[in-house]
Amino acid sequence: MTRYLRWLRPLALLLVVMAAPILSSCYIPDQFRAEIRIARNGDFSITYDGILTWAQLYMDIRTGKVKGPEIQEKIEAIRRDLKRDTQFTDVRSLGAGQFAVKYRRTGNLAANSGLITFIRRNERIIDIDSRVNGRVSVVAQTPNPDKLEPLAEAGLFVRGSLRVMSNMRVIGKPDAAAIYEDTESGWTVYDWVIDGTRSIYPTIVFQR
Repeated sequence: MTRYLRWLRPLALLLVVMAAPILSSCYIPDQFRAEIRIARNGDFSITYDGILTWAQLYMDIRTGKVKGPEIQEKIEAIRRDLKRDTQFTDVRSLGAGQFAVKYRRTGNLAANSGLITFIRRNERIIDIDSRVNGRVSVVAQTPNPDKLEPLAEAGLFVRGSLRVMSNMRVIGKPDAAAIYEDTESGWTVYDWVIDGTRSIYPTIVFQR
């Protein structure tokens, strides 16, 4: 058993090192609840409550590239960077480059057509693309199939739920796991569950 463990630890480290180029410089969402509401008049809200892992730091800590006091320095630098966006109402470090966050953004698509992203345009997890012709697309950016295995081997999983609510006309057939009417608002609810074991690409298109 001891000999087996000695062999297993270097293998695990090798898998993490091999995964590093795939996972560098991106946030990995996990254990999250995300909700998007879009009204016919263009009013929208985006909320996210869950974990964000800065993959580069996570990998650097696991491989020993970053050690000691430098770990906390880098964690604090990332926390400050997230907090620059005032729509993050809470950012709390969980260690190892992972953060428990709460985010809320509101606005109006009719007044500001174009691409709205969470987290940022260069770190996209959720996109809302609003066109001047009233077409509105919502897309969740989840990992491609070839990235799922390296993510799992590194101990990272994309798991959570996405809900889209709207009173707009939907175009086509959404690939949501559940579709139903919210009795309180009368809006249609579209739910996706992301379990980290397969790649799904939540996508829905509306017409205002």
